[in-house]
Amino acid sequence: MKVAVIIGHSETSKGARNSSYDVSEFDFNQKLAHDIEHNFWKLNPEDEIIVVYRENGYKNLPQEINELNPDLIVSLHCNAFDTEAFGCEMLYYYKSEKSKEVARLFQNHLVQRLDNRDRGIKSRTVEDRGGYLLRYTKAPCIICEPFFIDNDDDFLRADECFLNGDLTRWFCEAIDLSLKYLKGHRMITINFNVRKENE
Repeated sequence: MKVAVIIGHSETSKGARNSSYDVSEFDFNQKLAHDIEHNFWKLNPEDEIIVVYRENGYKNLPQEINELNPDLIVSLHCNAFDTEAFGCEMLYYYKSEKSKEVARLFQNHLVQRLDNRDRGIKSRTVEDRGGYLLRYTKAPCIICEPFFIDNDDDFLRADECFLNGDLTRWFCEAIDLSLKYLKGHRMITINFNVRKENE
């Protein structure tokens, strides 16, 4: 199976940032995405990670991802609000049960390990922030916001976990758990269709 890991934002539009440590959402997630790409095979040598940049604008991103034909899409972001909000949350398209389950798997796995506030999984419509990507990609897709980058404590905890390799490992584990769920769902569908054909 193939996993598209999207680096949220771009070199020219870097998203939220931590002003104390001068780190942007794009900078942090670019490092994380490539670290996931380089380390995932240690946990799962059978499946593939593809790192995706937003090179041709947000409007074209769903089509570009769909052309890669991934089985799972994970978009890396960080949250931001008022420098005091903190915690971990996952976004998914409200009509996609598979995306909802993947969001739940990621949320449970990362919250426990980051020891962060559980802000829950949140459904999105196409009009909501992030909803366009979630709606128009074909594979199960989630937006990961594991911490608030503008909150120094939240950022430093995540950055320390990245530097010691834990954050990358936890993301790899969450991706692997999600692929196992999707593979199991696929086998159930195949078996159901075979039974129908034999009836």
